[in-house]
Amino acid sequence: MKLTRVLVIAVTAAAAVGIAPQPAFAIPSGTGWSGFWEYTGGTSIQVTLDVPGAKLVANGWDALGVRAFVLNITDTVADGKCAYVKWTAAATTEHWACGSGTTVQITGLPTSTNAVTAVLCRDSTTHDNKTNCNVIDVPSSDTDEFIRTEGNGAHWKYYDGYSGEDWGAWITIGDVHFDYFGWDDTPSGQRWIQSWLTLLEPACGSGTVLNATPPSTASICSQYDLGVDLPDTNVTGTAWGHACTWSYRGLNPPKHCIKLRVPEPN
Repeated sequence: MKLTRVLVIAVTAAAAVGIAPQPAFAIPSGTGWSGFWEYTGGTSIQVTLDVPGAKLVANGWDALGVRAFVLNITDTVADGKCAYVKWTAAATTEHWACGSGTTVQITGLPTSTNAVTAVLCRDSTTHDNKTNCNVIDVPSSDTDEFIRTEGNGAHWKYYDGYSGEDWGAWITIGDVHFDYFGWDDTPSGQRWIQSWLTLLEPACGSGTVLNATPPSTASICSQYDLGVDLPDTNVTGTAWGHACTWSYRGLNPPKHCIKLRVPEPN
């Protein structure tokens, strides 16, 4: 079907003033930072995190909501520091890889039906100075089996000035895509965000930039492919995106949702 786009405009003073900074003035503060998770098959899931100097790749298997992971942690820079991971699922465990190019594989982690939170940092060799910490969350598929749908997931990354954005974030939940893009320190100390919601098949969906000023949210149901532009907005600190989908038919159908945070690099 042909994609139809509908423009939704919030008439507020804050929304009216913004003009996207030109690429020459958009200097990314977080180049090399990214986060990703996705169901790549009916029972397989991958999680990755990056900061300059450290990388996490976690490959998982999902048996009807009971998940198990193998972690690979890599120290990618010869600077005398380590890569550090805090992994929270059934319990919280901590792991390190030290030495440029060194990869440590972690197996034997307990299975879990819980949501997963992964934190990746740089650390000193004495394990007492964690900096440049990145984080990502993976919702439980035990409480919502729809999460296990192949292609569902969320990711974000900093660009090197591509199209002027500092960073982009994408959430996919069923046939609903919620994308939001940010420029940091525009205005000073804030993150200016553009976003849109796309339905690829007959469905209902919503997309929200949480804690935004002015509010930026859209909720639609459509029998056709449809795109909606949300009002431009600003956030301070972590940029949270929230997307949901639910059936176009039926009375009070259940909602399936994914939440993604884009931390500020430090």
